[in-house]
This record gives sequence, C-alpha cells and structure tokens, in this order.
Amino acid sequence: MRIAIIGMGLIGGSVALRLRDAMPDADVAGFDPDAGAARAATDRGAVTEWASSAAAAVRGADVVVLALPVDRIPAACRDVAAAVEPDAVVTDVGSAKADVVAAGEGAFGGRFVGGHPMAGSERHGMDAAHAGLFDDAWWILTPTPTTSSAAYATVAQLVSALGARPVAVAPEVHDGLVARLSHVPQLAASAVVAAAAAGGGRGELLHLAGAGFRDVTRIAASNPDTWVGIVRANRPAVLEALRRFRDRLDDVDRMVAGGRWDELGGWLAAARRARLELLVKPAWGGQPVTLGLPVPDRPGVLADVAGVAASLGVNLEDVRIVHSTEGGRGRIELVVDGDASADLLAKALRDAGHLVERSAVDVASS
Repeated sequence: MRIAIIGMGLIGGSVALRLRDAMPDADVAGFDPDAGAARAATDRGAVTEWASSAAAAVRGADVVVLALPVDRIPAACRDVAAAVEPDAVVTDVGSAKADVVAAGEGAFGGRFVGGHPMAGSERHGMDAAHAGLFDDAWWILTPTPTTSSAAYATVAQLVSALGARPVAVAPEVHDGLVARLSHVPQLAASAVVAAAAAGGGRGELLHLAGAGFRDVTRIAASNPDTWVGIVRANRPAVLEALRRFRDRLDDVDRMVAGGRWDELGGWLAAARRARLELLVKPAWGGQPVTLGLPVPDRPGVLADVAGVAASLGVNLEDVRIVHSTEGGRGRIELVVDGDASADLLAKALRDAGHLVERSAVDVASS
C-alpha cells in the first residue's frame, strides 16, 4: 500500500510516524513546502519517500491524507485532483468540515471522507509530532450521502491503525460541536490571559498565577496562525458558539451584580457536574477515584509516582499537577478507575512514603 501525506506538521507528522510503526511494509510518501519540515520528517524516518511536490506525492497512492492547515485544504483538493489515482481514497484532518467536505467531494466525489482527529497539542510542527498522539482518541469522520461505503471503511481502518477510535458525525453537526468544545475555549483562554495582563503588574502575575489560571490558559500558548485559519474556516459556527458563551457570561454578571448567591451556587454546581462527567468512561468498571498527593516541587517526582502506578499495572486516567505559589511544594492529583485500583495504588504510594488523600468523583450526587 502507498499512502501520501500532504503536510508534515504535528498531525501529519504524527500520522506518518505511527504508520511507519503500524504498517512497516507500506510506502509513506510525504510533502510539505516547508524545507524544515522536510528535513525533520526525513531525519526522523517518518516517510519512505520525500516528494518534490504534492502532485508527485499523490501519484500512485492508494490513500491520500491532506494534513494541511484547514483553510488551505479546499484549495489543495483542487490542486491535486488531476494527479490523484481514479480509485484512490482521499481524507483530511481539518478541524472544520463544511467547506472542506464540499471541496473534497467536488474534487473526488464519494472517494473523499472528511476527518478530524480529536488530539493535538499547544506545540506545533514536525518536531512536536509523535507516534502515540492518537492513542485512544476519537477521530471524527464526516460521511455524507455521497460518501462511498468502501472509501469510508478504508479510512476507518486507517484511523484504527493509528490507535484512534473512528466515529461518524455529519459535517454540519461536527462544526457546531467543535466550535463549542474547541474553538471558543481557545478564544476564551486567550481572552482570560489578555484580561489578566491588561490589569498591570505583569511580573507579579507571572509569579503568582496559580494552578487554575495555568489550567484554563494552557492552550493560549498555541500557534496563532493556525487558530486564525481554524476560526476563519468555521466562522458561522464559531460566531453562534460565541453568542451562547457571551449569554452565559451575561447570566453570571447578573447573578453577581444582583447578589443572587444561591443561583450562582446552583449554576456552578451544574457546571461542576458536567465537567466531572467528562472523567467517566463507558468502559470503566466503577466510578473514577481521585488520589491527591502533596509532593516536593522538584524534577522527577511525577516520574516516581507514575512508575509506582506502572509497576502495579494501574492505568492513570487523568493527571493534574498543582504547583504551589509559595514554592517548594506542589500537589499531584491522579484519577484511576474504581475502588480496587485506587486501593492498590494508594497503599503502594503510602508504602513509598507519600501522604495520600482519596476522594471519589461522584458524578451522580455532585
């Protein structure tokens, strides 16, 4: 099998690296107009062939993956259409789908299957790529009535080989969902940073920022050029999601201004319940349990704790690191699946000298 990947950034590079592991007999051809990406992909063994152009990469390919910035994918579909084999399947990884799917089906008909891996990082480029990026992540596929069932099956199998879980969603539904779950949170994180920095005392802000500020604003460090393209590609859905978000902030403003503390408490409790539900996986055997450990704020302590879990075969479903603004101490919060795993890990950590606090993540009663 020959697979062509156009674009060797974080996503395209990670696809290539995983393919080299999962399908070692496959020919993986890559192209990116950036010379640095070409060197990095070649140096890391991500491709078996580096093509001189996008058209050269797709010739003879059984599957073509368009891993370009989302606002460049429609033009790429038109640019490579003449070079793509008549029976090749084409997919993409863009985070907005309506315009991309329309362009893809216009160029390739039912052989185009829109896709969007729900995985990523605030880092970008081939240097940030890694083969495990998609492990256990949802990979949304956006078939339409035009989509060939054989093409869909091919892309779904490819996604599974990358370690992800394919799920089918209509393009317009996808765009509304990601606007609320990804695009507006990105803009909100940047707005929180901008609002905090505008208040003055920048140096003090950086030193005193607590874990909550760091958690909420982590994604504000993402590549701005990438996000301008994403928001532009999903503009209608982003505008609608921004309106809904603005309405919720207006609700909070009225509660606080009017001293409606019981109502505010209920609003916060409902948001807490919704957030905790994100921790619950359908396949879990029991309720998630959080183990909290006060730890010295020094290099290697997280590796030590994770090593204890690994030695017991306990999977860490979520990890949160809370740095103390006072220096010297911090806190690690581990979420594990069910009482048995929590008991086993808590005992081992206590035997290793850690103080362990345990609390159930009770979604039903929270």
